[in-house]
Amino acid sequence: MKKSLAYLSLFLSSLLTIINGINVPISATDDLNTISLINNYKDILSMDNSPLKVIILTNLALKYARQNNQKKALKILAKAQQISLQLTDNYQQIVSLTRVAQTYGEISKRESALASLNLAKEKTKQIKDKSLQASLLLNIALEYEKLGKIETANNIYQQSQTIKAQISQPQLEFPFEQTPTKFQIGLLANVNSFRNTTATFGFDVNYEKQWEISDILLNGAVFIGYDSDRTFNKFRPTGLINSVYRHHFDKEWSFFTNALITANQEFFASQNDDDDLSILGNLLFGGGYNLWRGETPSNSVDLQLGLGGIYEYDFFDGEKRRNQLSPALGILLQSRGFKLGNAELNHILAIIPALNDLENYTITSDSNLSIPLSEKWSFTNRLFVRYRNQLIEKDNPKVQFFFSTGVQYTF
Repeated sequence: MKKSLAYLSLFLSSLLTIINGINVPISATDDLNTISLINNYKDILSMDNSPLKVIILTNLALKYARQNNQKKALKILAKAQQISLQLTDNYQQIVSLTRVAQTYGEISKRESALASLNLAKEKTKQIKDKSLQASLLLNIALEYEKLGKIETANNIYQQSQTIKAQISQPQLEFPFEQTPTKFQIGLLANVNSFRNTTATFGFDVNYEKQWEISDILLNGAVFIGYDSDRTFNKFRPTGLINSVYRHHFDKEWSFFTNALITANQEFFASQNDDDDLSILGNLLFGGGYNLWRGETPSNSVDLQLGLGGIYEYDFFDGEKRRNQLSPALGILLQSRGFKLGNAELNHILAIIPALNDLENYTITSDSNLSIPLSEKWSFTNRLFVRYRNQLIEKDNPKVQFFFSTGVQYTF
């Protein structure tokens, strides 16, 4: 019965701490008597991870520190910080990390306190609610000030006030707000040697930039493959580059250009034998209409209709099979930054017929699902499906699909 009352008292006290914010002094009488009723440290660790668990651990660490058991206090605080980082909610992470930093400061572990505050400050970048972000930054600034980092505290305070000022200003739907450049790069290398030697080296890249009335998106992959058994070129380049530029007239209508070029890319090749050569390029100009827009201009779904040209070159089985430039129509549905929980979906659906031969058309669907693993790293999955109505090699299937998975780093 006494233990149940102790938990209840601790819960109510901790709940008041959460409601009042993260800038709450930890007093010498902060329910230490209640905490002492908990059987042991293992009982606390058996609780589900939550901000309340972090509060209990920081209070327990403070108790040990005041009993001159710094080693035990630091061990408990390290565990509290680990739990804070495992919380799924960004706000709870920041609140808990700031609580841990506050406790480190109370026991005169300044460097550890600053390290926890730095983590909390970095996490505020993931808070979408600007008002909440400003409030969290203000509390973090106060903790930096307590630790004697006056210049850092002032900078964070100014950042908080700038965000508050932006909130108070009426937000214009158009022109859009300029956003920072987004750049991602992935690297790949492998070597295999047995009866023959093969190797692949390359990289993939994604670039995105939003200005007030225009934006650009570029993604591509370039690889060099080596095969000692290859008949012709032992080194064979492979590449795919796709770019989209939009100039916005208002929040709904835009002018776009779409450029695609591939070389020896299996997605678009008529065959995929190592000695084949396949080149495809298209350039489209036209108008686009916005169907959906998210929190930023980059989060959007656009329907686009354009005209342009398509160039196709195929060389396989020792002879040139196609070398032609055709006028083309492009119907595209482009989705960028479509949120699915914490994951983000980028998708392009394109229907492109040649205007001089309506039997020659392709339908492609390219989906990229990115699941964040940390602030910089993400788990990426790509599904590419292509339907080609007119075949050069009659034995080829009309439908081709490709799936890949891996990790990506964001600069």
